[in-house]
Amino acid sequence: MPAVPSQLTALDFNEIRESIKSYLRTRNEFSDYDFEGSSAAYLIDILAYNTYYTAFNANMALNETFLESATVRDNIVRIAKQLNYTPRSIKAAKACVAISVQTQAVGNSADFPQTCTLRKGDVFISRNVVDTFVFCVLNDVQVTVDPQTGLAKFDKLVFYQGNMLTFTYQVDDTKKQDYVIPSDNVDTELLRVFVRPNVQSAQTDEYSTSKNVVNLDSNSRVYFLEEVDDLRYKTIFGDGVLGRKLVDGEVIEMRYVRTAGADANGCSDFAFTGVIVDSEGRAISPQNIVVTTIDAAQDGESRESPLSIKFNAPRAFATQNRAVTEADYEYITSTIYPQAASITAYGGEKLNPPVYGKVFIAIRSKAGNKLNATTKQNIKNDLLKYSMASIEPVITDPIEYYIIPKTWAYYDGNKTTKSDSEMRTDLLRNIDKFNAAGKPNRFGGRVEGSKYNNMIDNTDDAISGSVTQLTLGQNLDQFTFGTVFTQCLDFNNPIHNPGDLAGTPPNGDNGTGGSCAPTYSTVKSGTFYATGYTDQLVDVVGQGLSTQQIAESTTTEDVETLVPVNIRDDGRGNLLLVTTRNEKEIILNNSVGTVDYATGKVCVGPVAIAGTPDGTERLPIAVNPYSVSIQIPPGVDPTIFNPNVFPIDYNTNGSTVSPFDPNNFDGWNYGPTDINIIDYPTDTFTYPEFDSCF
Repeated sequence: MPAVPSQLTALDFNEIRESIKSYLRTRNEFSDYDFEGSSAAYLIDILAYNTYYTAFNANMALNETFLESATVRDNIVRIAKQLNYTPRSIKAAKACVAISVQTQAVGNSADFPQTCTLRKGDVFISRNVVDTFVFCVLNDVQVTVDPQTGLAKFDKLVFYQGNMLTFTYQVDDTKKQDYVIPSDNVDTELLRVFVRPNVQSAQTDEYSTSKNVVNLDSNSRVYFLEEVDDLRYKTIFGDGVLGRKLVDGEVIEMRYVRTAGADANGCSDFAFTGVIVDSEGRAISPQNIVVTTIDAAQDGESRESPLSIKFNAPRAFATQNRAVTEADYEYITSTIYPQAASITAYGGEKLNPPVYGKVFIAIRSKAGNKLNATTKQNIKNDLLKYSMASIEPVITDPIEYYIIPKTWAYYDGNKTTKSDSEMRTDLLRNIDKFNAAGKPNRFGGRVEGSKYNNMIDNTDDAISGSVTQLTLGQNLDQFTFGTVFTQCLDFNNPIHNPGDLAGTPPNGDNGTGGSCAPTYSTVKSGTFYATGYTDQLVDVVGQGLSTQQIAESTTTEDVETLVPVNIRDDGRGNLLLVTTRNEKEIILNNSVGTVDYATGKVCVGPVAIAGTPDGTERLPIAVNPYSVSIQIPPGVDPTIFNPNVFPIDYNTNGSTVSPFDPNNFDGWNYGPTDINIIDYPTDTFTYPEFDSCF
């Protein structure tokens, strides 16, 4: 029996070539043959190349048969189809305007027409920084005309970016037909499908898309949707059991919008290009039409990415159109409310104290705004169709954590031509990518300082290492100006205890040892104005003067002037109200709250806030966590916020850099001559339900 090649698993070209040579040398005809430099070497190379490419193609083809390893979108879509998953299409941006139309009297009379109708189709054009876009209205819109003034008003007219197109098929039972929408970039949520008995008939039935076959019968006017090749979608109609079966000769009419997706977001100046006619059939002149923008174009999105399909398809299959587990609620909520940037669901039994019989769903929208009450109720009503009878879904706003890193990146200036500012730009760009990559799945997880530092270190080959200090921030926002309140913020992470480092031994007397009192603070607030704390009171406390003495030497205006104050901890679990006068700290109140360093719970109050520098009823509270690994509890939305990055070339200025002390809260000592209290910006949420179309 002749010998055969033994290295059947070799994929390297050189290894394959040597394997062929070794095999040929086992034959008597080539036992002493010198393949190098001979014509046979070319034939061996060709065989090796053929084997190499065949092995590569076989390996890649096999990878494309599994959802986890597939890379080609069409292959990923085909595999997801086996899991009954249809990828989300591109989504058209939507906008809202008000249109005022001045009609003309009918004939020689003083009477105005009764109605005005905006014809469906392309009606606006607009431009943003990207390009010029067309916007369309899906249906005719009719309004009445004011008989006194002749004005017709289209209030809160919602329209979508894209060209409105129509395509028809005629059912032919003699052919195998695929009813494919002939355009790519179609928003399937705006697709409308009509069926007529024949070409001449004006009678139509509108069919709706179906994602669940449970309630279908042989008369259900539904169609199913699936993605096919070239980013197009195909409509599939019923078979007479699950949905009505089409009859030979019927006409299918598809009306759809071909859109640019997210590129059109931001368009706000709309030029009217449509047609408005009155009840007399007369077209309204453009100079009699006034368009006022209410909401700029928004919510446009790209089609679902291959990575998202690979993530969502198995979870959609596991959900099976019912909500039982937390993962079920997360996935179903994402389909009900696609504007969500991230969603987390957690059972009430995880709360302290536990709340049984409820599942809480925290939603962060892509726009950044908190959901209004109407939207929350609509999502809840839709979830009730899937949830178990005894479980009540509760839609909540996520608790917001601001994670504020301060990073010192040390690099070798001899290995790069970049300046400190260029290195800092690269670092900030990488931090933005790190933050964006973590947004969809940071709920219920952790933000690891080691991974953050690894990202910093890998930004440039010249960086040799880095040190990062993380600060946690939340907003006090449950108060009204001038009203005494108490609010607790739970950071769910241990906070550095200054008393542990002051006492002897550590963790012994919590800093109560007199001269070993804490020398820094780990809980601090932004600046605000507290009711009752005026210049007069500061002078009384700071100078030891009597109230009578101050009253005799100051005016009424001086006495009523509120002073800027801050809150910090004293290292012993108490919160102090402080201010500064002549570069000296003055403690105004030594009991305005408490700190539990072990659990990370900070309670502020009782105190009355009279105002804040930006005029909003919120006050930032920042803490120095004990660990650089931040635990993110259920329902919390973490955001890496306002990073401070300091690239340091240790060849030139390493010896002049201030030493980094992780136990010192950003270096903010509150000694007798220095106090620097944090005040960082936060998001102001606006609620669109009163002045928006959406």
